[in-house]
Parts: sequence; C-alpha cells; structure tokens
Amino acid sequence: MRWSGFLLLCALAACGPDSALSVPLASLNPMNMFAASAGALADDVEEPDGPYLRLAQGRRASDARLISQQGERRMWRTRGGVVVATDGVRVVATAGLPTMVAATRFDGPDPVAEPQSLVARSADARRVIDVMTASRDPSEMRFGIALNCRLSSAPSAEADTVIITETCRGEGLGVIRNRFWMDRDTSSIHTSEQWIGPRTAPLRISHNLEAAEAAPAAAPAAVPPAAPVAAPSAGPALTPVATPKATPLLPPRSPLGGSDAPARPQ
Repeated sequence: MRWSGFLLLCALAACGPDSALSVPLASLNPMNMFAASAGALADDVEEPDGPYLRLAQGRRASDARLISQQGERRMWRTRGGVVVATDGVRVVATAGLPTMVAATRFDGPDPVAEPQSLVARSADARRVIDVMTASRDPSEMRFGIALNCRLSSAPSAEADTVIITETCRGEGLGVIRNRFWMDRDTSSIHTSEQWIGPRTAPLRISHNLEAAEAAPAAAPAAVPPAAPVAAPSAGPALTPVATPKATPLLPPRSPLGGSDAPARPQ
C-alpha cells in the first residue's frame, strides 16, 4: 500500500457537524472546495512564500499550502479546509469535497514518478482506489476499484513542454484521463489535470514545489575595533620597611630570688 490515510485527511479537513463532510451532497457547490467564505480567495492574491499547489476547477481557484511532508508524500490544505494528498505530483487522496478519493494503492511503481522515461516509450500501470461522497452514504462508498492505465507522451505546442496522457478504465467509472505537462529540459511536471472522483470536474493543478528563494541575509554591521587596554600602572614605589632588631630577653630570675647573671665582684 503506497498511501492510505482518509481518516487523517478527514481530521485535517476539520470533519465535524459543521464541516463540508456533514452537509448533504445535494446542497454542496463543488466550488466550495476553494473557499469557506468570500474572503478566502482574496487571501490567495499574494503568492505563498513556500511550496504550494494552485488548484483550479472552472473559474474558481485557490492555493493549497503544504502542511505535512514525508519524502515525496505531501499534504496540502486550502483556507477553505480542503486537503489534498499527493505522492510526487499524483493526487492520491482528498478530503473536504463532495466526492472524495479516500485512498490510492499502487501495484508497482507509478510511471509518473519518472516522467522522462515516458518520452521514449509508453507504460502500463495499475492502481486500486477507494471513493466516497460527503454524505457518507454507504451506498455511495466504493472500495477496491481497479484502474488499468496506459501512459504515453506527445509534444505540445510549446517546444519546451511534453504532455503525458494517462488513460484509465475502471469498473463503473468509464474512461478516466489525466494529463501532465512536463518541462523537457528539467523533466519536472509543472502542471497537471487529474481526476478526483466520479461526477465531478477534474482538478487542474499548478505544482510549485520549490520554496521561494530566501532574501539574501544582510551583511552584519561592522564592529568597531576595541580600544586598546592600558597596561596596569605600577603605582607608587613601595618604601622598604626596616626589620626591627630583636630585643634580648631579660635573664630569667633564679628560683631563689637571685639572678642568674654572674656575681659582680666586690
């Protein structure tokens, strides 16, 4: 299993009694995926500083900011609370939408992970998906849908771009087509259009995976040279103190009261 994490996505999308997942499907506008309020789109006028996805459906668009990453597996969230999980550039799960991809499991490597190899040859791939609706009606939940896919490339009108087309077939889903626009020089995919569930429009994504270049750090201010430290003054000369002469002790008195000094001659 390459990815399975709907419960985590649901938590990140703030699933609850007042969330999009609790509203009946018939009352949902698919464009609500981009904004919880009218001001949400206005917040996206300025380009985010770090990695982000530009998500578009029809004429509505919003930025999804990176909230979690483990290698090539990333989770993105819009201000409106929609969460998109990607493995590289591939959408593998969504939450907060009327129709959601609950999980994706690959049988073998995903050819989109090495798009440059598709320039020379086509490739086949198989994956299994789970889908459900926001109504959480068990009759609308489908698990283990096998998608058998064929990927090929073709030049685009722009000389520096190659278009990779993926055509998949799944039981009850008809034909699914995903497209990826790859830069010929760098082999990086900068734009994609991906299926995100039955009865909903595909999601067009601008992949901005590189963080914005940080502004050059300002040069540190010059530190003024430290003032020279004066040598400590020797101070006034010390006057040598004369050592006092030892005073002789008086001769001890005789125990008999006399002196031990020699007798003075008469």
